[in-house]
Amino acid sequence: MKRFFLFFWVGVATLWTLNSCEFTAQQNSPVTLAVLSVNDMHSAIDNMPKFAALVDSLRAVYPDLLVLSAGDNRTGNPINDQYEPTNYPMIAMMNKVGFKACTVGNHEWDGSVAGLQQNIEDADFPFLCANIVIPNEVKLDIKPYVILEQQGLRIAVLGLIETRADGFPGAHPMHFKQLSFRRAEKVLPDYRFLRDQADVCILLSHVGFEEDIDMANQNPWLDAILGGHTHTLVEFPKKYNGVMVTQAGSSLTHATLTLFTVVNGKVTDVQATTLDVKHYKKENVEMRTLLNDFNNNARFSEALATAQTAFDTKEEMGCLVTDGMRWFTGADFAFENTGGIRINRLKSGPITMKEVYDIDPYGNDVVVFTMTGAQIEDFLMHSFMANGDMPSFVSGMTYKVITNAKGKPKSVEIKPDKGRYSPNATYRVAINSFMASTVRFESVDEGVSQYTTSEEMVIQYLRDKKTVSYKGIKRAFY
Repeated sequence: MKRFFLFFWVGVATLWTLNSCEFTAQQNSPVTLAVLSVNDMHSAIDNMPKFAALVDSLRAVYPDLLVLSAGDNRTGNPINDQYEPTNYPMIAMMNKVGFKACTVGNHEWDGSVAGLQQNIEDADFPFLCANIVIPNEVKLDIKPYVILEQQGLRIAVLGLIETRADGFPGAHPMHFKQLSFRRAEKVLPDYRFLRDQADVCILLSHVGFEEDIDMANQNPWLDAILGGHTHTLVEFPKKYNGVMVTQAGSSLTHATLTLFTVVNGKVTDVQATTLDVKHYKKENVEMRTLLNDFNNNARFSEALATAQTAFDTKEEMGCLVTDGMRWFTGADFAFENTGGIRINRLKSGPITMKEVYDIDPYGNDVVVFTMTGAQIEDFLMHSFMANGDMPSFVSGMTYKVITNAKGKPKSVEIKPDKGRYSPNATYRVAINSFMASTVRFESVDEGVSQYTTSEEMVIQYLRDKKTVSYKGIKRAFY
């Protein structure tokens, strides 16, 4: 009997030793976590079949590939942005690819709080933002972070969004009623506890590349910052203070593959490679079929007018938009912010409805103000600064912003197309509601909304004019 128990305990000890050795070997074996990230896709659904095929090829090598977005999935293609519900095509395609998380970009707000909440409900992945403050009475299911579990690893993914001087992200202020935001760099250290809860810590940042570098230098507990907002194409990603910082341009032309090597619950190496999506040779057939279904919209192919010459600059397109606003409203002058024009060129020939929405995709109503000449001058100086030291596009005049040695505006010279200009005279001025809400200026009245968007005004203007040519037109100088 003693001999039996001796063999029994020897066997147990042997099994325990073997299991312990196997467990230790498993713990010490490197685990490779593969993450594919994109940012600022801006409704580039036409590139989704290639992107999906790229994901397929990577999953053949890395079956557990995580796909993440650093924000601004929408705004840029009317097929997506004018869909009902708005942005549904992009969300449906992201679901099909298998995205696991997305941070909230500033353009996620272009569809209002209700539109963003609809996107969140339609998505098979969470939307993340740690520096937003949402009151209880607002329904908006945004999480600060998520911890994903796979390959025996716990992966913390945290989201942050940029804020401007006014404390809000770069979207129409009307979309932020009841909401508030904290500065990203102030909030990030509050989530240092994630380092103790996860094997891998990733920040999905929609703050900007230079800001991401600063945050990496201040937060070495992170393993990687996968960024967006500034549309920076980081061709050769590298580490800052031990943190990998990268960004993949915009419009789904590129993506970033980041490989994390994890040993015994600790990241021992991070390598990132920028991949070319635009020139990828393959397409996912199912995604192509889905894209064709979304693109099959006759409304957007309607030819509104003929461009006798190509539009070669944003200012030429800005002049078209402001001419449409002034024609529709009968105002003396019309202005458009430089960021309101989203494409750089437009070929000659038929101008379709889709192309009008490509030029100006935001759906901002136009407001007409009564302003004195002096108030217009003040408006132009403040809008110059709001545009990042660029003059606003204009109709009804030419003007020049005079700057000081530091490049800041100190005065404005105005020459109207008709009549004489006087600082004391009053004029009717048409501007979009975004400028009305974000540029500091004074006016004689409170402004009258036209309850019509600038895109709709341009559409009617083109239908009326039949042919247009803006080759070489320049109205704003500095």
